Amino acid sequence: MSTASPRIGTVERASDWLNPILVKETRQALKSRQFVATFQLMLVASWLISVFGVVFAGAAAEYQELGKEFFRWYYGVLAVAVFLVVPFGAFRSLLMERDLHAWEVLSITTLKPRQIVWGKLLSSLVQIFIYYSAITPFMAFAELLKGIDVLTIAFVLAASLGWAVALSLYGLAISTFGSQRYWQVFLTLAMLIMLLVALYMAIALVNIGMEGMFTFDLPEFWWFVAVIASFVAAYCVLMLQVAIGQLTFDADNRATGVRLAACGVFALALGWMYLGIDWHGSGGIPSLVGAGTLVDDLMITFSILAAMHWIVVGLFSVTQADALSKRVRRSLVRFWPARVLLAPLFPGGARGMIYLLMNLLVLWGFVLLVLNGHGGYKSSTICFVSALCCYVVFYLGLGSALGRSARAFSAEFHPAHARVLTVLIFALASILPQTLYLFDEFRSNPRPQFWITDPFSTLNRLASNDPDSVSLMTLLGLGTFIVLLLNLRAMLRGVVEVAQGHSEGAT
Repeated sequence: MSTASPRIGTVERASDWLNPILVKETRQALKSRQFVATFQLMLVASWLISVFGVVFAGAAAEYQELGKEFFRWYYGVLAVAVFLVVPFGAFRSLLMERDLHAWEVLSITTLKPRQIVWGKLLSSLVQIFIYYSAITPFMAFAELLKGIDVLTIAFVLAASLGWAVALSLYGLAISTFGSQRYWQVFLTLAMLIMLLVALYMAIALVNIGMEGMFTFDLPEFWWFVAVIASFVAAYCVLMLQVAIGQLTFDADNRATGVRLAACGVFALALGWMYLGIDWHGSGGIPSLVGAGTLVDDLMITFSILAAMHWIVVGLFSVTQADALSKRVRRSLVRFWPARVLLAPLFPGGARGMIYLLMNLLVLWGFVLLVLNGHGGYKSSTICFVSALCCYVVFYLGLGSALGRSARAFSAEFHPAHARVLTVLIFALASILPQTLYLFDEFRSNPRPQFWITDPFSTLNRLASNDPDSVSLMTLLGLGTFIVLLLNLRAMLRGVVEVAQGHSEGAT
């Protein structure tokens, strides 16, 4: 006992360094009926697969390669646990804190939002490791049956581990928006649908990969894996910042971390796209069509994906309240030119509008630079990307201006209301041309200008080099200019507020 006591004391002191949320969540999770039931069902299902699989195979198990089929069944059992049960448990753990009014207790402790999020994420990771430990012996049994090698098993398990952690983090980030009961029902349904889709995608990709897609000897395969892994990791960082920002109290800076992470994802996309275009130019991609046509298609696809990213990020950035709290002002750097330069990263809808404009300008400039560097591009591609950026600025800028005006009339108008209003305006404006087309006078006079509020129809016309492209771009440019004028005063005031913020906050 005398030799064991110092070791126990060392372990106890080391345990004090652990995240308290990790300890609490892990103890609760491992004692819960859900974890015990899932763990037992995994073992029973894997055992039944092993027994009945060998029985049905009979004598064929001695000379046929059955390892691949056994692995698929074992992986399906593991996937349900780590892609569905664990992420949904992480999602519910944060919602339960609000339902049981335990969040108020956590918020007055010395724990920071970052520690709370990391603690819950690490607790999910511990559960994933336990499920892995239960399924690993069965995976080894599948390898003994031939038909699958250790490298394939290790790669699938490693990739699944990263995907499971990412889903758990996404679940934590989504749950932070469920402060109201009516939102919790909607978020729970959305989370279940997302997890089911993620589960189906993972199982489908593994099945496809085992049919010959896992070409470990080709450099292109590892480049593809690197691209996917980097984007999953980048969005994990973004979701981590979102969760931390949502759990931070309103008077603190909840925007800078999210905006920096969103810019990081965008910069990563630009870097990979530049490398891909450069690789194509050096002969890395076979030129089945003309170089200009392929680059045009790549730029259109890339612009659509980038626009989707900035629509989501911009919707939350441009609809925030413009006021800068004294706490944030006191944290500003003293060098005023640096404050002006960093103004788009600070909270506020007007500053978020500047932030959105700067990133869309980078997107447009990147596309123009790439297309100019590869001859033979189509002018319709420039029109398409320009119109896409104009639509994003128009609708989000209109939502920002309307939300700012509504807050001036009523203090009960919150940023969430502005986001819903923006989405409704976009939906109604897109449906309006379809409704007008039901009337004879519009059907008999099918001018493309009548569809200008519908981005889907207009962008399709611009991509196909419609004869009315000039008039359509003129209308879009005019509408975007008007929306920018509506936000111009607020954007200037937002920059000035940051430039003078430190001295005002100090007083």
